[in-house]
Amino acid sequence: MVESPTKATTISSYLDKDWVVVATKGHIKDLPAKSYGIDFKNQFEPEYEWLKGKKTVFSAIKTKAKLASIIYIASDPDREGEIIAKHCFDELAKLKKPIFRLRLKEISKSEVNRQIKLKSGLDFAEIESQIARRIVDRIFGFEISPDLWKQLKISSLSAGRVQSTVLHWICEREKEIQNFSKEIYYQLKLQGKVSGETVVLDHQTKDKLDSKSIQKVLTEIEILPEPNRLQKILLSEIKKKNIKRNPPPAFSTASLLETSFRVLGFDSKKTMKIAQTLFEGKKVGSGERIGLITYMRTDSTRVSDSKRQLGEDYLKKHFPGLVFEGSTTPKKQKKYSQDAHEAVIPIHPDYSPETIGSYLSNEERSLYTLIWERFLTSLMKPELGEETIYEFHKNNHVFIYKNEFITDFGFKAFGRRNQEKKTKKFDWKVGDSFLYESHSIEEKQTEPPVRYTQGKLVQKMEDTGVGRPSTYGSIIETLRTRKYIVEYHKSIGPTNLGMIVDDYLFLNFQEMIGESFTKDLEDKLDQITEDKSSRINLIQNFYDSLLGLLRTPRKKYTNTERRYPQNKEETPPGSYAKPNPNRSPRIKASTTRISIPKEQTGVRTCPVCAEGVVKTKLGKKGKTIYFCSRYPHCDYITYES
Repeated sequence: MVESPTKATTISSYLDKDWVVVATKGHIKDLPAKSYGIDFKNQFEPEYEWLKGKKTVFSAIKTKAKLASIIYIASDPDREGEIIAKHCFDELAKLKKPIFRLRLKEISKSEVNRQIKLKSGLDFAEIESQIARRIVDRIFGFEISPDLWKQLKISSLSAGRVQSTVLHWICEREKEIQNFSKEIYYQLKLQGKVSGETVVLDHQTKDKLDSKSIQKVLTEIEILPEPNRLQKILLSEIKKKNIKRNPPPAFSTASLLETSFRVLGFDSKKTMKIAQTLFEGKKVGSGERIGLITYMRTDSTRVSDSKRQLGEDYLKKHFPGLVFEGSTTPKKQKKYSQDAHEAVIPIHPDYSPETIGSYLSNEERSLYTLIWERFLTSLMKPELGEETIYEFHKNNHVFIYKNEFITDFGFKAFGRRNQEKKTKKFDWKVGDSFLYESHSIEEKQTEPPVRYTQGKLVQKMEDTGVGRPSTYGSIIETLRTRKYIVEYHKSIGPTNLGMIVDDYLFLNFQEMIGESFTKDLEDKLDQITEDKSSRINLIQNFYDSLLGLLRTPRKKYTNTERRYPQNKEETPPGSYAKPNPNRSPRIKASTTRISIPKEQTGVRTCPVCAEGVVKTKLGKKGKTIYFCSRYPHCDYITYES
């Protein structure tokens, strides 16, 4: 018994006619959608109900199970798969037949046969942890969401435990962008020669130089008032250090999502959907179905000894000069990593993209190539070399030239990366002269923080321990569905509604959505044992804390801080709605589209009311919206053209 019809078809091809493989098509039961579904009088016991249509599906499965001598439940090897197995087990236990659990980390004939021989049972620690997580999330949503409706006067709002933390990251980044003040500074460069080699020296300083400071430097090193006065600068110090750049590890779920988004442009939902098809199996060659990658929901970068050996054997055969021959020490997993599975890697490196690419769609081939190359790269030699920093001193000013000499390109010589940059080693010595020819002054400016992309958000979730591999994609998708965030050209920004919700939640429930609390709770959920009391205690403590916050008086915005509408007539910035002629705002709305000059950054006074400051947000169509902080009392709003 598996979840997916595709997986059922693949596994059927590995077994003889005595076996029947059926699919539940995902979960069969869940908490009710429109009611709490938790028995608070009975130690927070969940009250599951059949999902729509699943009772009929499972009835057909049960009919086939009655004819079987032994039953195996092979739902996915994670918490969600474990609770599916538990619900199936509870229904089939009435048949009084032996029931075992299969946890397939890959869909291959050898793995299926190995798991069948193990005859494993249910993992009750995983089950208790999943139940606790589901109940905690249900309590948070069912208690906080009505509070949002009541306090913000906006119907149908909803709040999720982990989603609220991620939303706060996005909103905080937006505020950093709003409050950013551009700073102009200058960089001095000298062009000339050392031992016949044309080089450019960079002026080194701890402080950013303004226009007056740069003129002072030019005077002190004798370029001003007569440039030809500067004849030469002596090489005073040479610093060397070895370069060793190790290859990146095999993919975890987070690094796969981040790289897929950055390289292929696939969002989290699309990446996981394609990865699921590669995991469940594709028809290859003469019609045989094979799974192509290991399980794709993991926070581990660990590779088993058997898989490592397969990879090294492949490299020795096809890329003998790149394989790392020494012993490797597995990289220590992140503090918040469960390390429950291995990394996302190809089942066998012999299934190269060139060999099986014709049997995959273009998108499947692209993602598979990414996974296949990353696995082999992780087993290759590091890039080795030497970096030399040459320091030239002139009247207490330091100019440097950095040179990188690569002795072995290692993993960077693999595949498409086989475009080795040319490096050169210099034999310069202390006392050599830099012969000045000219100089340049580059105007630079500090850049505001950049908005998150899906990949960077997922990476931050993994790095901080907020969320788990099975939820990364759904968290972002949920925020988008609720219209709390908007995405344009890979950048994610909060909508006005998202800012409203985050402001209120963080003002009143900071303890519940703060990064520290969220990741600590995730750790506690991971640590739940088979002892049911540990689950009950965790839920009780969470519920008591939440009720304590709900009983405290709400903190509300003052009129000057409030950014959200109180009635339907007041339209939030970013909606591009036409002004209502029946309304009489204190200040007439700005209806002219104004082009905001590039240099107009930092804190700016509102050009309409002269009291508020101009703030920014990412609009639905990717434009940066400019609006007055006193909205709705001042209706100034425009966007860059």
